[in-house]
Amino acid sequence: MAIVSEVINRIPVERLLSRTPDNKKRLEELQEILGGAEPKKATETAQVEERPQRRIHLEHKEGELSTEETVAYQNREIGKLLIRMEGHCTQKFRLFGKICDCGAQKHLLDLESLCEETVPMVDNPNIYYDGIELGKELSPKCQPEAVATLKYDNEFPGYARQYRNLRKRLIGSLDPTEIEKPEPGQYFPEEVEANE
Repeated sequence: MAIVSEVINRIPVERLLSRTPDNKKRLEELQEILGGAEPKKATETAQVEERPQRRIHLEHKEGELSTEETVAYQNREIGKLLIRMEGHCTQKFRLFGKICDCGAQKHLLDLESLCEETVPMVDNPNIYYDGIELGKELSPKCQPEAVATLKYDNEFPGYARQYRNLRKRLIGSLDPTEIEKPEPGQYFPEEVEANE
């Protein structure tokens, strides 16, 4: 008996005594307000319009930069950062014998952001993902505290070679002057990788 009375005490009496709202009447009032439009029943299915599949490349308006020009610019900037990272790795993140902090804090962040920005603009973004991954792998090792331990000094020349190879894949040449003369169509990694 005690259990039954406890259950009864937990049931809200207000809900039992009040009537549920008449939704049908509300719908009829809404229909009148909307001008007599017949509401669709829930059993009817809406026709989904099929849209053509779009490429992920950005479109441009006349007079604005094209995607190709933007990618050429991005690749030129990425190429410059790759040269810097190659140099820092070769110097084992030291300038004049003193530990520098510009690798992880500055250049790697710039490199990652430019690569991420470029990914949706190209058909084959693998080279940009490679740049991002290489930076993530190197980042903890080029922190000033890590450089001071001398633990990674033997690994830095290997990273320099990887950045050099990445630049060759991206630009198509190891000649730094090639970075200074971008031409639309010249720096698309897909073209370079297809020719290798």
